Amino acid sequence: MIYQKREYVQEDREDKKFPVKQIEMLEPLDSEKEQKRFVGHVSLGMQTPMGVQQLPVSFEIEADDIEDAFAKFAAHANPQIEQTRRQLEQEIQKMRKENSSRIVRPGDMDLQNQGNVIDFDNLK
Repeated sequence: MIYQKREYVQEDREDKKFPVKQIEMLEPLDSEKEQKRFVGHVSLGMQTPMGVQQLPVSFEIEADDIEDAFAKFAAHANPQIEQTRRQLEQEIQKMRKENSSRIVRPGDMDLQNQGNVIDFDNLK
């Protein structure tokens, strides 16, 4: 299937949660039976030691036309954003757990070698 992709952006400064909405419309070129597909995009700001990093989140929107897709944007974006946040929290907890089960010998702070790190999860 070959699609033609068009991008649409809606700005609404009064919308505090989604002041900028971005939607891609994918229109099939091969078949008249296939419906247009709408894909919404948002970026989550994530605080890291290097500052705020943007994490892209995409989601499909079931809609008849582009105006309908923008009207349904928030309803489709919110569950996907929450799911992405939960996945990030799980990954961070997993990394913290893995890091907390390691011991580094005093005096050897060169972790590039990894020769002085004891991983309790791999002990027999």
